[in-house]
This record gives sequence, structure tokens and C-alpha cells, in this order.
Amino acid sequence: MGMSRWQTAGAVVCLVAGPLGQLAQYLVSPVNEGGSPSEQVTAAAAHGPAMGVAVVLDLLLLLILPAVLYAGVVAGGTRSRLAVAGTALSFASVLGAGYLLAQDVVVRAAAAQPDHATAVGVVSAFEHSAVITGVTVLYLAGHLVGFVLLGIALIRSRAVPAWAGIALCVWPVAEMLGEAAGLTVLAAAGFALLAVAFGACARALVQRQADGRARSVPSAAEPATV
Repeated sequence: MGMSRWQTAGAVVCLVAGPLGQLAQYLVSPVNEGGSPSEQVTAAAAHGPAMGVAVVLDLLLLLILPAVLYAGVVAGGTRSRLAVAGTALSFASVLGAGYLLAQDVVVRAAAAQPDHATAVGVVSAFEHSAVITGVTVLYLAGHLVGFVLLGIALIRSRAVPAWAGIALCVWPVAEMLGEAAGLTVLAAAGFALLAVAFGACARALVQRQADGRARSVPSAAEPATV
């Protein structure tokens, strides 16, 4: 797949800003997504400014959607069935994550209400709705399988160092285990691994663009054509 200079620049922005924004959002947010609705509302109310910043940073997470597609291009694009499967599953899971970002908005809005019991009830109804439950299950399953397949495809493609593909395989496991166990360091390490893996993909795309420009420039040794 050939990419113009502007397309490559856009890919680099998505691959770098998306995962870094996700890591920053996780570190800034006062809300533990694994906590009860009451704990989430209490934390958001007690740390209003931080919650506001976290909601803004949620927007950067949307960049991970195209970033996954660009990583798939690096992993082999349509030439590799493994890359296609990993990209498709990862993209579908991240698409669901975009829907789940509404949770932060709901929690922040609920925390601003004077009646704590009502606020908790609203957050609880949102989190336990059939739609959110279904999206969460699909997100977790696709998240784990998809990124592992995509990471293996990256390793096999040799377009990036093997450690970048390994980082992509490990990151969803570290993230999910860290959030489930309440281990901030482990979850943050998972997000950091995604940033490292996607950063390597960004570098590969830049190098590919540079190599393409070098091939398009006629050699000084070539005779001029009339």
C-alpha cells in the first residue's frame, strides 16, 4: 500500500498520540473503572478538575481506531491473512471501546448532581445495561485475541523489531490484569507497551516513505533521457 507524505504524517500522529493519550488519561483519571458506581461517583466529585481533564483526554483515544489500521498495514496489510484477522478483531474491539468512553461523561455528569443516591443509580443503570454489558464482553474478547494476532503478524512481517510485536501481544494482558486487580503500575505498563509497539510501527511507516522517495529519485549515474 503506497502512502503519500501527508498520509504518513497522519498515520504517525494516530500511532503516537493515540496510545500516549490513553496512557495519560489512565494516569490522570481519578475513577477506577473496576470500582462500584458509588466509588466512581465519589471519586469524580472529589476530583472534579482531574475528571474534566480525563474526559478531554478520552478524545485522543479515538485516534487508536485508525492507528490499528495503520499497524495492520505495517504487519502486512491484505497480503497476510494473520494481519487481516488481527487488524479486523482489534479494530472491532477498539470500536466498542469508543462506545464505552461515554462512561466517563456519564460519571462526571452524575457527580455534579446534589443527590448522591440518584447519581449512583444513573451510573449503575448505564454500566449494567444490556448494551454496555454486551459491548464490554465483545471488547474484552476481541481486544485480547485481536492484538495478540496482530502482534504475531508484526513479528512475522519483520517490518519492525520483534520486541515491538511482543509488546503488542503483551499489552492487553497487562492492561486487563492490572485493571481487574487494581494494580495501577501493571495496567499503566500495559498502556506503555502499546505506545512502544505503535511507535515502532510509526517509525516503520516513516522509513518506508523515505525509502520510496529515494527509489523515485533518478540516480546521478543514469543517463538523461530526451
